[in-house]
Amino acid sequence: MGPGWTGGRGKTGNSERGSAVVEFIVIGVGVLIPLAYVVIAVAQVIGAQAAAQHAVREAGRVFVRDAVVQTGEVRARRAADIAFADRGMELPESAIAFSCPGPCLTPGSTLSVDLAWDMPLPWMPSGLDSWLAVPIRASSEYPVDDFRPAGT
Repeated sequence: MGPGWTGGRGKTGNSERGSAVVEFIVIGVGVLIPLAYVVIAVAQVIGAQAAAQHAVREAGRVFVRDAVVQTGEVRARRAADIAFADRGMELPESAIAFSCPGPCLTPGSTLSVDLAWDMPLPWMPSGLDSWLAVPIRASSEYPVDDFRPAGT
């Protein structure tokens, strides 16, 4: 054994003491918390996209089954609201639009349902939510049955 040998318990052995707690805190705060936020944000975006698809599908089904365009639109908007409420979200009134190439609800016509919404990311301050929004889009077309009375 040489002159600098301390039997494994010298200065070099004590310099690492207590650093595991610091490393855990740095990694926990610096890596795990942002990673958890990203996972939660992605899950909410996926949920919003699924809600948008569901809302468009249900709104189109409800609209083409109604006999009157005005009540069909009101009921279709309500169906879309329910689809978003199932996911714990609120659909803005202006996010969903209905259009027909000709008169709506005439036998053989087609109804287009479009949903466009910029979803703010969760837990963002109100000043940043417009910059950090994720576009949620869904659309579909629904045929009006050929063997039905024309809508008004």
